[in-house]
Amino acid sequence: MNSDNPEHAMTFGELLELIHDQQRRINVLETAFSYLAFGLEGKSCQLLTHSLKLEANNQTYDTKTQEYFAKLAEQFEVRNSGVSETTTIANNHNI
Repeated sequence: MNSDNPEHAMTFGELLELIHDQQRRINVLETAFSYLAFGLEGKSCQLLTHSLKLEANNQTYDTKTQEYFAKLAEQFEVRNSGVSETTTIANNHNI
């Protein structure tokens, strides 16, 4: 708490609510970003996944950040594999 300026002081409950709100916002952004795989061509999605994996191995990041990059790359791989299977099924259906 800031005892010098009580107008800017925050209760512990308010701080927890702020943290939870930030977690929810980050979750929404991660989910929205992971859905980009559906809008990307196969090669573009593969390049993005590869780049995320490189970031996951980038030693300038701390371990937790590297883990988050790896998790996001994994989500892209899963979504990309589903997109290509769906496209294949749709194309075979039209033949």
